[in-house]
Amino acid sequence: MSQAMNRHMDPVLDIIERSNQRGGRMLSVVDLVEARTLSLGQAAWLMDRVAEGASWLVGAKPGGAGKTTVMSALLGVMPPPPKIWLTNTGAGWAQATAGDCVVCYEVSPGHYDAYIWGKDVQRLMALGNRGVRIVSNLHADTLDQARAQVVDDCGANATEFAAFGLFLPIVMTGGGGSRQREVNEAQQVRDGEWGTVSRVDAEVAARADTVAFLERACADKLQTVEGVRRAWLAHCGRSADAR
Repeated sequence: MSQAMNRHMDPVLDIIERSNQRGGRMLSVVDLVEARTLSLGQAAWLMDRVAEGASWLVGAKPGGAGKTTVMSALLGVMPPPPKIWLTNTGAGWAQATAGDCVVCYEVSPGHYDAYIWGKDVQRLMALGNRGVRIVSNLHADTLDQARAQVVDDCGANATEFAAFGLFLPIVMTGGGGSRQREVNEAQQVRDGEWGTVSRVDAEVAARADTVAFLERACADKLQTVEGVRRAWLAHCGRSADAR
């Protein structure tokens, strides 16, 4: 089956590819493990959360930190939703219903494809609190900075901000061609409150079978988003077109 046909059958891959602003192939969860952006156990823990239906928000102030890369790599292991929407103008995404997924490429006042701000952010938060999976990223290094943009700048309900469920800040170290990008910890909503999940905590909590899947995928050099997605959905007893 051709790559183009595969994407036509799986709208999740279409949205991942559309987010590609820098050329080359989009990176998968396996790529992020090999780049040490995520540890293997931490990546497995995040895959478990995505499989359970979590929403997520990726943050980093600098451009080029890999926010879209991390966001999209996790989209690549998401079970096929009943419908996936993109927050571009005229897409009708505000009509999403519980179980659907809405992807915003960035919470930002910039006028680019699927960037939203102000009242549209309020609409996104409201959807998240009605059972829609919401996925995005923004220029923020901390949870407080992210909350300030969504709540203070865009006027979203402070309680509704918890609909994201996971906040993944990317830390950049080094310079030039030796820059390292790492998600050292995650912020997760548990019992209505945000709490920190360190890499070690995530590694301990990851399911053994998910860790084993990633170990095999890394050993087999299964790197493309399409290849990882196909293998992961098969591992979970799902298929990309099972919507």
